[in-house]
Amino acid sequence: WRLASSLDRLGPKGAILFHYFLFKVKMQLMYEFNLDAIYDSGALLTRLKADPPADEWDMDPGHVYWNPHVDKANIPTYDYSALLYLNSHGTDFEGGEFAFIDDDADRLVPPRAGRLVMFTSGPENLHQVREVTRGTRYVLAMWFTCSQQFQYRDDE
Repeated sequence: WRLASSLDRLGPKGAILFHYFLFKVKMQLMYEFNLDAIYDSGALLTRLKADPPADEWDMDPGHVYWNPHVDKANIPTYDYSALLYLNSHGTDFEGGEFAFIDDDADRLVPPRAGRLVMFTSGPENLHQVREVTRGTRYVLAMWFTCSQQFQYRDDE
């Protein structure tokens, strides 16, 4: 048993495209946050649907994705998070806004195809995705670590 690589999951063209975007986002993170090095720590293509069908593989049936959370609280080695939107709010779906939850107000980031959102993964960035109410929202979510020891290695 082994985890499937991006090549297994996406095919040759999809794997090349995935690694291209991962590299571009990594370079942008290093530039924006003035980092000498950053390492991949995981990535996930997310599909959030309005009225999702029942899923026999649902490991936590009471869990909802729109709970506020901190990425580093889920995986302690996450240092930076990034979201690349693949479709747009209002056109392809309703709801699904990304919200930074601050003491004085929630700061909404409306999803727009091609928009990149990058932030540190710690408690300073409590956030949530609002519930999708119509259509389907697609995002490439990526996490990065400052520790080479904890970097994710895609199976070859």
